[in-house]
Amino acid sequence: MNPGEKTIFQEYLTNQGTVVKPYCCQRQNHICAKCPYHIRTGEEARVPYAEFDRVFGFPYRSTAALRNKHLLFYELRSFSGSTVQKGHATNCTDRGYHAEPMLFGVGGYLDAVTDAYGNIGCIILCSNYSPCNEAYHCCVSKIYNFLWKYPEITLCIYFSRLYHTEDGFPTAAWNREALQSLSSLWPRVTLQRLPGGAQCYLLCNFVCGIPGFLPSIKRKLTKLCNFVINNKYLIG
Repeated sequence: MNPGEKTIFQEYLTNQGTVVKPYCCQRQNHICAKCPYHIRTGEEARVPYAEFDRVFGFPYRSTAALRNKHLLFYELRSFSGSTVQKGHATNCTDRGYHAEPMLFGVGGYLDAVTDAYGNIGCIILCSNYSPCNEAYHCCVSKIYNFLWKYPEITLCIYFSRLYHTEDGFPTAAWNREALQSLSSLWPRVTLQRLPGGAQCYLLCNFVCGIPGFLPSIKRKLTKLCNFVINNKYLIG
């Protein structure tokens, strides 16, 4: 962390990675099943296959039952392209927080990780929803502020569905404008829907308990998917 900068999160080491309370005030409760550890790294970041399939919709499904479910996978890469850290962030249904502010907020987790490693050159996000900029969340604004603070970092955002951009939502125009503004930062910022080939990468790197997924097949697919990601990120 930078001298004098306040840390707002708490991180705890586990056998397979770390679990993170994005805000120190968060506690376990009966409303949000994910509280208080909304950020997980390493092998702790893997989610059950059933949860992944339900949230990301492979194949594509109705979003009616998933309005309050936000799952965001991230990968931090060095300037040389090697993986520094993998993890995931979830929204908080108790306090109404989205995943992006938990990662990109001032004094938050990515602030600390970026300062600690000093070699983060690229951040890849794979989310079931695009970032919004609604007043209570300001996801895009917090991403902007982070990019302004770390001008050497590039950002790739891949999403499964657009969040509140349909005309029926009062904030639709606001969200569309924010996404267009973020897209204007290309080539430093890439913003696009998840391509179909991304499923393999996500399954290999962020999912556990895949039916019929033998270890030998997993190893081969992991090598193949990582080769594709290293050369083309998720585009293809």
